[in-house]
Amino acid sequence: MNGDNDLISSELEKEGIPSASCGEDAFGEFSEERPGEARSVEELVAELENAEREKAELTEALARARADFFNYRKRVDRDRQRDRAMITEEKALDFLPVLDNLDRALAVPPEADGKSVLQGVTMVRKQFLSVLESMGVEPVPSRGTPFSPEYHEAVAAVETDDPEQNGFVVEEIQSGYRTKERVLRPAKVKVASFPTAK
Repeated sequence: MNGDNDLISSELEKEGIPSASCGEDAFGEFSEERPGEARSVEELVAELENAEREKAELTEALARARADFFNYRKRVDRDRQRDRAMITEEKALDFLPVLDNLDRALAVPPEADGKSVLQGVTMVRKQFLSVLESMGVEPVPSRGTPFSPEYHEAVAAVETDDPEQNGFVVEEIQSGYRTKERVLRPAKVKVASFPTAK
């Protein structure tokens, strides 16, 4: 069979017609798929599989990170609520002695004079202010100080003959309280007003 092929090839070459080489037909085209092209397709498939695998891994990692974040936020909120409850409980304990003394002041016999009751209530108030001070809360200075809209709320104006007292607080209607950071409640006051000539 190979001898016949060689003979045909020899005759074709005599006629000036090139013979087909191994793996190539008479038209110069490969009859089989090129090995290089097959490898390229295999590489593309492998890259696609790697990309799909990396995508799945990233999606899983993102889901875990999201779940961890939600759990962390819940834990922080829970800890904050617990700390707030503990602070409230501690401050309530600080006020219980004040309430005890107030109960004692109210438990005086009916025949007791008003002076002793007043002394008891005064002591309770002093103790109450002491507890507030331990919390960083202090009264707002009012009487005899210049009126300040930051610390005072004017409820009335009182005429004065002394021009130097103009704009000063002459009476406190309701006490105000503040911390170092902000005013908890402004003091309600009456302010001196010097009338100006029209």
